[in-house]
Amino acid sequence: MPKKRTQASANIFDAVSAPTRIQTLNLLATKGPLAYSEIMELLKFEPTKDAGKFVYHLRNLVSSGLVDLERGTKKYKITELGTKVITFSQDLEEYSLKKSGRLVVRTSKYVIEEFDRSKITLSLIEEAGVPPDLAEKISTEAEERLLQLPTRYLTAPLIREFVNAILIEKGLEDYRHKLTRLGMPVHDVTRAMDDASTQALNTDAVHAAAGNQVMREYMLLNALPKEIADAHLSGQIHISNSDVWMLKPSSLYHDLRLFLKHGLNAQNANLAATPIRPPRDLAEALMLTLDVLEPFGKEIAGEQCIDYFNLFLSPYIRKTPAEDVKKRLRSFLARLSLMNWRGFGCVTLGLEVTVPQHLKNATAVTPEGVKSENYQHYGEDARKVLWWLLEAALEQSEVTPLLNPHLILKFRPECLTDKYDNLLKKAHELAAKFGTLYIANLTRESEDASSYMATGERIGAEWTKDWEVDTLRTGCLDNVSINLPRIAYEARKNDERFFETLEKTIRTAEKALQIKDKVIGDRMRQKLLPYLRQHVTNESYYRQKYATRAISIIGLNEAVKFHIGYQLHEEPMAQHFAVQVLEHLTSLMNSISEKTGTRLSLSGISEEEASQRLTEHDVDRYGFSMVYAQGRKEHPYYTYFAALPDEVEISQDEKLQLEGKIHPMLKGGHFTPIALNGENTANSLLRKSKEICEKHSIGLFAYTYTLSYCYSCQKTFRGYKQRCPTCGTTQITHYARQSTRYLPLAWWSHLGRLSLIERPR
Repeated sequence: MPKKRTQASANIFDAVSAPTRIQTLNLLATKGPLAYSEIMELLKFEPTKDAGKFVYHLRNLVSSGLVDLERGTKKYKITELGTKVITFSQDLEEYSLKKSGRLVVRTSKYVIEEFDRSKITLSLIEEAGVPPDLAEKISTEAEERLLQLPTRYLTAPLIREFVNAILIEKGLEDYRHKLTRLGMPVHDVTRAMDDASTQALNTDAVHAAAGNQVMREYMLLNALPKEIADAHLSGQIHISNSDVWMLKPSSLYHDLRLFLKHGLNAQNANLAATPIRPPRDLAEALMLTLDVLEPFGKEIAGEQCIDYFNLFLSPYIRKTPAEDVKKRLRSFLARLSLMNWRGFGCVTLGLEVTVPQHLKNATAVTPEGVKSENYQHYGEDARKVLWWLLEAALEQSEVTPLLNPHLILKFRPECLTDKYDNLLKKAHELAAKFGTLYIANLTRESEDASSYMATGERIGAEWTKDWEVDTLRTGCLDNVSINLPRIAYEARKNDERFFETLEKTIRTAEKALQIKDKVIGDRMRQKLLPYLRQHVTNESYYRQKYATRAISIIGLNEAVKFHIGYQLHEEPMAQHFAVQVLEHLTSLMNSISEKTGTRLSLSGISEEEASQRLTEHDVDRYGFSMVYAQGRKEHPYYTYFAALPDEVEISQDEKLQLEGKIHPMLKGGHFTPIALNGENTANSLLRKSKEICEKHSIGLFAYTYTLSYCYSCQKTFRGYKQRCPTCGTTQITHYARQSTRYLPLAWWSHLGRLSLIERPR
């Protein structure tokens, strides 16, 4: 061997000849770059006593190329050569232990230890709460079994599996739940990466999938009582947002006035952040709105809503030229569109044509130095903001579909006249061209203070009768869906049994929501939701005690079909039974609310996953021939966001009439999509909207198409296009409503509804 190579090897072996140096390399390999003082502290050196000795060892490691100093951070890091030395060191240690006939445990990438039964005992006591005597017996049995294995190589997860198996054999399942290791199998991680690639997502999606799986398992194994977890796993109920159930509330309705008046103090979450002062003009007001939405979005599982958006911004445009207002709003929409990811982090903007009655005498928040008036004096300014916002949305939609924010136009009684038709036509251009406008029917006096999300979620002033407390700075804690068809199958056409099972299921769902309320309270107290928790006039910004707890119905149409023999549209008696079910649910939930002081709401909107998962459970349990479902045999599903299935062949007026019977009973959320074919003008759709709002009790609706977007010429077209009508390319992305919101078809998880999308052959 050449002398230089021999000398290099000798230098490396000499550099790691001291235990302190090996310990330092191990530390840097497992912890990452560390400062000088951090290394000393972790190695339990005393700065005043051991500094000289430690510097000597560290210099040796640096001079031999095993450790390097990062100039920017002033931290020491292990080099590639240092990593190879550590790997070799671990291999030597493992070889030595094996030769001596002892069990070897690899606890992590850089740590190999001799098997120690006492660690199993300690883990059972500390992690699972097993009594010491019992823990000692289990660890002894585990050691005996492990010694019988034909291998001298063990891992910590393998040992845990053996211990869990012993716990199950002894009927100690509760301890096993606490000791279970959470995570994803290797195959599932690989599949998550493949799925992310197919759906044009990035590595964050894979990272999120792994973390979500851990939190979902934690919820089911540790947070929920066994009977509730079993109800979810068996398909009796479906717990929404299960991946963040333990961490975040579902939705939030902001009060923009608060931030316009006081600015945003980000120091609640980041001590180094600079507070944002109240805005002095429209540009600053829109920037502040974005600064609010982004951090709050990280503390919310679903959607955020800014209601009265154009009204609250109206005092900020009086000295701003029209073209500047439009420019600022166009930039605002573009920035918001970047916040959207697979339907999460989305924002709903509630838009007013007139000043609602409950805000007319409210003092407006204005820029500093501007005389404050009541909002009733800003009606014309609010309509200008709305006009320019619609123009900006139309311009952006011509380039790419506007999937975020969602725009909800609030139809109040004045909209039924022709007074504001010019503005309403502009709004319906967006509906006619792209179907991305939502319309909330607030023409009835009882709905004056209601707010909607684009998810179909509704929140009204029915709880305390105070519209601000009931609808602003609060939201939905979360949603539990109940499997109505399962109740029908178990009742076997017996009304009494049906309603008994229905009540039992509701109480199970309500118990799950009680736990959700407690865990969100815990997260608030732990300061893990710093923006929601920030104090405003002696209370948290997020008014948790006024938040709704939604119980959703899955498969009303299918349950009625099985129980009565007819679908909702086929026979009046089917509709009568559906109304009877909803009335019973409302009465029961009102009774529970009154008794517990919690705000329960009945919703018709559920997750896409629930629609498929619960159906598949029922098919497995009862067989496909007994289960009544929508879709094909390979992808069956229950209706989950509209009362009637998509493929029902009845007139549009009949459908609206039937949906209008259902919506008023679903105070927690409802939505009716109105499919459009061919050419539709803004005028024709405006006439239709007025007719719907006058004739039917539909709460929230939207006109809908399948959309095609061409990457090459950056244009959006209605209908499913295989080639771009302009440039002929096949690089087309298609969009449609999987439920209430548009998503690229590549992101759809609902395979049953995906098969219904009409594609030209």
